[in-house]
Amino acid sequence: MEYNWRFGQKSKCSSEEKRECLKLVSELIVLSKVARRNGLLSLVPYAEKSSSFLLRKGLALVVDGVNPQVTREVLESYILSGDYSGKELLERCIILEGVAAIQKGLHPKVAKEFLLSFLGEESYAIFEEEFEDQNKDSLEMYLQNLEDTPASSSKESRLDNIISRLKNDEIEKFLMEINTGDLAKTIKSLGGQAQIRLFNNLSRKAANALKDVLDDLDSLEESEMKEAQDNALDILSDLDLNE
Repeated sequence: MEYNWRFGQKSKCSSEEKRECLKLVSELIVLSKVARRNGLLSLVPYAEKSSSFLLRKGLALVVDGVNPQVTREVLESYILSGDYSGKELLERCIILEGVAAIQKGLHPKVAKEFLLSFLGEESYAIFEEEFEDQNKDSLEMYLQNLEDTPASSSKESRLDNIISRLKNDEIEKFLMEINTGDLAKTIKSLGGQAQIRLFNNLSRKAANALKDVLDDLDSLEESEMKEAQDNALDILSDLDLNE
């Protein structure tokens, strides 16, 4: 598909129709997260149940391991043969690119940016208000489930003890020094109360971003986790917070 001026004219639709397409974008982002976390085969139930023929077909091709270029060509042929316009064209192209993003293993955040670009600047704010706020519930639920979680090793227990003694402004200094990747690896097996304290000292946006990184962490090599934990302890030591 060529996304040029001609496409823009042919896919024009009303603000209400664009709003309806936002739900489709949200669905594709959820599928992207599922595939990234659990593998492409986890999409089988979605490939069977979706109400959209094109999405069912695209996911089925992905699950079957069809070459990405062939998958794109098949979906493009279905779209072109239908001679669609307006919302019907727009939503099918969103499905095409969403399926392609899933098959490439594109990060859900990058996929979101690309898919929303089809709907224009005004739709971005609407999406954040109506769909991104759903992340708040998942973050709160995640934190609630952490409350009674113990640290998984002696090193995490040591970090737990250090963090429990810190004042909020000291935690903020620590969070400013450590990068998100190391932070996620460090706290993945911390006790629940220590994790909650760290999350509570982040902005809502930063907390959601950290949770996204944690969700993307599957199994960690012990050496990776140890390196991140050692880095965290070094930062705490340099800031004179664990004295």
